[in-house]
Amino acid sequence: MSSSGTQSPISNSGDKNTDEEAVYSSAVHNLITVINGGAIGLLQIKENSSASINAADRQATIISFCVFILIYAVLRVTEVKLKRNQATIHHFVGHISHLFGALAALMLISIVSPIFTLIVAPLWLVWFLVVMYFFLVEVICMVKIKHPDPGDANPTYQISQV
Repeated sequence: MSSSGTQSPISNSGDKNTDEEAVYSSAVHNLITVINGGAIGLLQIKENSSASINAADRQATIISFCVFILIYAVLRVTEVKLKRNQATIHHFVGHISHLFGALAALMLISIVSPIFTLIVAPLWLVWFLVVMYFFLVEVICMVKIKHPDPGDANPTYQISQV
């Protein structure tokens, strides 16, 4: 009875975290879509002659954007397919898709305003590192809960072995 009592709160909190993570991921994907659409709109408004970036650099940046968007789309589809099967891999793929989606947006924004990109890129990098840090801490905690150390003085673990 005590082993099922300890397992149900863990599984319920896991489902709650999964739902919160899905809402977070969906919100980030919506934000990435809006930012990419806005950046494409800004490119349409801006004239082709630009003093800050030449035509060859502009073309290379647009090709890089296309590659990042392709990788982002593949990862997004993979994230949706992994939704309920493997939660840990699903979250990891989601974070990596956020990485490529945001990088694609930064590529387009660098054509419009290189200085703004230099300011936003470090902020984006800090955001990504913080998110991945919390994700890795969560994964390590999940591994410790599933496979506790036999030497730990955990009374519930000792009771369940008896």
